[in-house]
Amino acid sequence: MEMQLIQAIIANTISATNISQILYKHSDSEILTGDHIICGLIYRLMNPMTDEELTKSLNDSNDLLNEEYNSSDEEEIITEEIIDDTNSSKIPQKIKSNNCNCEICIQTRVCLLNFNDYTPNDILGDKFKNSIIETCHKYNRYI
Repeated sequence: MEMQLIQAIIANTISATNISQILYKHSDSEILTGDHIICGLIYRLMNPMTDEELTKSLNDSNDLLNEEYNSSDEEEIITEEIIDDTNSSKIPQKIKSNNCNCEICIQTRVCLLNFNDYTPNDILGDKFKNSIIETCHKYNRYI
């Protein structure tokens, strides 16, 4: 049972990350920002996955969980420059969305408008919403 819960959380996170990538690609930004990631998490919280998305995300999470590391194989290490786009000042910043008019980007803006009044229908959804709120608070962001 615990493994199924972990797989569901990973699948949800993979899907939210995919949404974040779409939001980034549809923006004018040169980097994937914290706002893209938060918007992806909010979108995924408030919009259930389609059957196709669910199957793909569960398969991806299963692959990740079952991946075996062979210590004798040479591991490829990928390094990327990570840019901290968090606000170091005390002035709160509103989470920004893009202006694209595709279905996902429009729905993300709707989710941002309705996030504070949204009530998840299960405990896991509550945990995701609370973690989004805590992350925003920690990095001086608001929705």
